[in-house]
Order: sequence, then C-alpha cells, then structure tokens
Amino acid sequence: MRKIFKIALTELCTLFYSPIAWLVLIIFTVQACMTYFRLVDIMLMQQFNKPLWYSIAKEMYTGNMGLFPNMLVHLYLYIPLLTMGLMSRELSSGSIKLLYSSPVTNWQIILGKYLSMMIYGLALIFVLLVIALFGSFTIKDFDFPMVLSGLLGLYFLICAYAAVGLFMSSLTSYQVVAAIMTLVVLGLLSYVKNLWQEFELVREITYWLSISGRSGEFIRGLICSEDVIYFIT
Repeated sequence: MRKIFKIALTELCTLFYSPIAWLVLIIFTVQACMTYFRLVDIMLMQQFNKPLWYSIAKEMYTGNMGLFPNMLVHLYLYIPLLTMGLMSRELSSGSIKLLYSSPVTNWQIILGKYLSMMIYGLALIFVLLVIALFGSFTIKDFDFPMVLSGLLGLYFLICAYAAVGLFMSSLTSYQVVAAIMTLVVLGLLSYVKNLWQEFELVREITYWLSISGRSGEFIRGLICSEDVIYFIT
C-alpha cells in the first residue's frame, strides 16, 4: 500500500509541475464561479414570481439549468487532458522500463496512478464544495444533504472518466492519441443510450452501458445502489 501512495504522490508532483493540471483547475474554477453568479442573477430577477414552496437551493445547484448539471456536461472535456500522459508518458520516454525493473507490480503502478487522479478529482470537487458552503450561509433552508449527494455523483463520474482515460493512456505512447481515444470512448458511453431503442433487449443493454445519466439521480438527491455498483464496476 505504501508503494501505491508513493507512486500516486510522484504522479501528482509530475502533474502539477506541468501547466495542464493548473490550467484545468483554474478553468474549472472560473467556469463554476461564472455559472454560479449567473444563476444568482437569474434568481434575483425571478424571486418575486416564485411560490412559497419554491427551493432556491434546488434550482441553483441541482435544477435542469443548475450548477451541477452545467459542470457535468463539461467534465468529459477536462479529464482526457489530465489522463492522456499517465502511462503514455512513461511509454514514450522509456521510463516504464525503470518501473518494471523496480520492486513494484503492474497492479501497484496502475492503482498508484489512478489514486493520483482520484485525489485530483477531490480538488475539483472541493471547488464546488466551497461554492456550496457559500450558498449554505446565504440561502434560507439550504438542503445540504441533496447538494452533498450531487457532489458525490460528480466525483463518481470523474473517477469513472479517469479510469477510462488511464486505460486509453496505457494503449499508446502518444499522449494526443490517448486524449482523442478517451474522448471517443466517453462520447460513445454518453450517446449509446440513444441507439436502437426500438428493441427492448438492446434498450436494456444500452441503458446499462450509458454513463451520461448515471450521476443524474445523485444530483437530484437520490443515492441508488444500482448507480453506485455501476460506477464501482
């Protein structure tokens, strides 16, 4: 276990030595803040037209045009930039031979690099958590469990995207090719639910393969064991 943590720490250091990790984090933060303040502006203009039972927190964070659905749509653009060099960089530079000659197994290498992506994913989620904490102090009757459920769903999705990206990165020594392959696979997993829906059996299979809507239940405040098992798988 200690070797896995060392590999993860080394990968994180390498990641943050490059501008890509910082650039993704900055763009993600700016996008989240701009989306949030745009929603605040909309809520201020429409607050007098809403019924008493209307939930501002639900509309701003988990509604159809809320913060979490907006960030979910763009997540697949960020992860390939982070995962494209996880293994392909080792393959192209020849440093993979040093890893193979060291006293670590393939499992430890893969889990260590994947752990680094899980930790980076926590950094992205922390940005949204700060915005949620700000909302909890400014919005009356803030539904914090629902927001935490949405954050969990987004984190599961980031981890799933990272797993796909890591696998694609291990297939080629070219980082750009790994990024493109990851985008293609994520696109297929997102749109497969629209294929051959007239056949009942195929519809059930494509539903299970689809990844785009799996975080939807979490964002709406429902933690379903079916979706948890899907992400773990």
